[in-house]
Amino acid sequence: MQQALGEPMNRFKLSLATLTLLCSGVFLIGSAQDQQTIDAAAQQQRPPRGRGPFPGSASPGHSAGLPIRLELLMPSQKLRPDETTIVDFIITNIGTEPIKLPSSVLIFSSEPMDALTLWLTSEGIKDQYLNDGSGRLIKFEIVETSAELDSRSDEPKSFVVLAPNKSIRVHASSPQLKAGTHSFTAHAELGHMSNGTNELIGTADSEAVTTTLSSTSPTSR
Repeated sequence: MQQALGEPMNRFKLSLATLTLLCSGVFLIGSAQDQQTIDAAAQQQRPPRGRGPFPGSASPGHSAGLPIRLELLMPSQKLRPDETTIVDFIITNIGTEPIKLPSSVLIFSSEPMDALTLWLTSEGIKDQYLNDGSGRLIKFEIVETSAELDSRSDEPKSFVVLAPNKSIRVHASSPQLKAGTHSFTAHAELGHMSNGTNELIGTADSEAVTTTLSSTSPTSR
């Protein structure tokens, strides 16, 4: 009798253990899928500016004020008709404490505020030219940003608190690019703007990513 009862009980324990394992698996999968994404692909940005950001380091890493790992993903190898492509900036908190990062794609016009600016450097970025008024084109140096996320302390929905080892994805657009094989590096700059001045809080740079881009094929007639 005890043996007869024992077998169903053992099967019940096994089923319970299996259910627990399956539930844990669903939770882990859900956690990966629940990574927060900030969509800045269609963001209306400020005009290109001379105050920065400036090209960062070619070596991956971060400064003390911004303990993050920055990764660059280029999910599409095909340029759009405007010669840009989608880029994803993956930001992971590698510190031991939660960090507060700007998350608003709406650009604030009032200070004080914090801004997290994301951009690329590469020989694959198309050169920019200005017409000097006489018909001559003059090349000029400019750093075009992919995203600027703003926050204010009195706007709780304008920032995100990122726990240690947690990541957010910023979905953005590249500047105009050349077709071909190129190396790209992502950069991040966190600054505090107040009274017309920008205080640098920290910077981060990704590992270089090499990809081959192709132009959009012309429509056949």
